[in-house]
Amino acid sequence: MRQFYLGRNSSGYYRVYFIDPVTGIRDSGKSTHTKDKVEATMIATSWLQNGVPDCRSNSRFFSNPTSLIPINLKNMVEHLSEDDARIVFSLLCEKFDSLASLSYSQHPNHLKSKTQNEAGIKLSEFLISFWDYETSDFIKRYLAKGKQMSRKHTDNMKSLAKNYWLPYFGEDKLIEDLDEEELEDFFFYLFSERGLKGGTVNKAINCGSRALRYLFEKHKIPSNPMAGIERYGTDELKRGIPTESEVKALLNLEWNNPVGKLAFELAAYCGLRAGEISGLRVCDIDLEAEIIHVRHSWSEMDGLKSTKNTDERDVPIDRFIAVRLLNRARENPLYSDTSYAFFSNVKPEQPFWPSYYQDSFYEAMAEIGISEEQRKERNIVFHSLRHFCATILSQRTDMKTVQAILGHRSEKMSIHYSDHDTEEKLSNIKIIMQDAWKNYKTA
Repeated sequence: MRQFYLGRNSSGYYRVYFIDPVTGIRDSGKSTHTKDKVEATMIATSWLQNGVPDCRSNSRFFSNPTSLIPINLKNMVEHLSEDDARIVFSLLCEKFDSLASLSYSQHPNHLKSKTQNEAGIKLSEFLISFWDYETSDFIKRYLAKGKQMSRKHTDNMKSLAKNYWLPYFGEDKLIEDLDEEELEDFFFYLFSERGLKGGTVNKAINCGSRALRYLFEKHKIPSNPMAGIERYGTDELKRGIPTESEVKALLNLEWNNPVGKLAFELAAYCGLRAGEISGLRVCDIDLEAEIIHVRHSWSEMDGLKSTKNTDERDVPIDRFIAVRLLNRARENPLYSDTSYAFFSNVKPEQPFWPSYYQDSFYEAMAEIGISEEQRKERNIVFHSLRHFCATILSQRTDMKTVQAILGHRSEKMSIHYSDHDTEEKLSNIKIIMQDAWKNYKTA
């Protein structure tokens, strides 16, 4: 087990973290008051041998070199593990070029440098394998603990590693050679040279941040170079929603795709996500109680899975919609209690892909006079219907009820979804304003 680790703060000073040899727990750390990694390592080793000084790390006593206990190199080596010794020697080679040129037989105790004995961890290769859904040890352990991580998410992260990290750093860049400044340059390059939006750069940051944090937590690297990286601001458009008049027009419209209209009603009335609509099965529809049990979601990559936050919820539903859902489900040649209500006509054993409903929704919007250009400018997508549902409900009931219907774990998220103006809200405001100014206008 490593006896200590070094980490750098935002000002560039190294901080040493000691590991309890019995519990394996890392302490809160103490600054070495130096930006030199070799010096920081030597200080940490002396503390390991002679004890950590009681004074504050920024005190004059601490910063005075004569106040430090002289380092006994022989005793220091006695306390080093083999891993620590390799790191110290590697750091010495970086500081003194003459040491790096020594042959294997000339190294004290035949200790090899990292480049001679260990290939190190190749950055791009590690990131790609880390986010491989089939083979990643991290993902297997993560899922084994009952946590959720979709294949779609891991494939996106893997693509970021291939498309951005690999071309910039190449195949041979080692994680041990990374520093915060180099990473900052990389992310700024993506933003300024590649022209990526802040949101996309943040995804690239997420790709590396989780992977390198994993290595650090597993004591595979002495410090996490991603720890001080700041995220980029985003200028993404706020999600738009259709107006009540537009929703009424869509409800009165005879859609070319009745299945798409049924999905539209579930999203607008009940706030279901597209994946949750695909995941609806016969056993989830309770006609007698007029309730649908939202237990699953479905995606083309993961198939049937739990909902986004793994929580199940019951949502009241209009009886007429419930009847249409069951009638649609009974058309399935593979009809059973577990068959899908929105089964695919081509593959009845699986439902339509969530993107299928969006295409139908866009077509219907064009039918009522909302052009593609207008729709994009207003940032209206199929998921906007979930925002519409939250907004309408929030103006008629308390936020806890809205939270329960939408399946949000926090009231803050429900407030975010319901933060839209509606015609009814504006009409109420108009009445209040007219009433407030009525006496003045009469005078």
